[in-house]
Amino acid sequence: MNKISGLLLPLLLLYGALTHAAPPAEIATLQQGAAAGNAYDQLNLGAAYDHGIGVARDIDKALHWYQRAAEQGVAEAQFNLAHLLVTEEISTVAAAEWMEKAARQGLLDAEYLMGAIHAEGIGVEVNPQEARRWWQRAAARGHTEAQRLLKEMK
Repeated sequence: MNKISGLLLPLLLLYGALTHAAPPAEIATLQQGAAAGNAYDQLNLGAAYDHGIGVARDIDKALHWYQRAAEQGVAEAQFNLAHLLVTEEISTVAAAEWMEKAARQGLLDAEYLMGAIHAEGIGVEVNPQEARRWWQRAAARGHTEAQRLLKEMK
């Protein structure tokens, strides 16, 4: 496992999970929907466990539900799964793979973080050209931090 380096960890902590968990009264409904295969209920249940909202915080359950939703192609779940894999220092390689899936679906913050992943070599080899490519993609869609980093690269 690679150690999380200077640029990526603060970005991940800043961004956090993209979807906020439901209030406690809705947890039972989310659990039923998630168990039945509803990807968005899985995403939100993962966020509930990730943040301890309405349930006790449980990283293993958060990972489980995020992964189930991510495997169904939900970009926000892919992002959140990648975020948790890195911040809990579980697997930077898997985190980079899931973040890329979210970025390829056009999730703006995932595109930006893919630039950071390649710039820092988090789960991938350091690749300034790939970092630039992802930041250009995010910057073209108005991501101001990506625009700033591109200016610094020149």
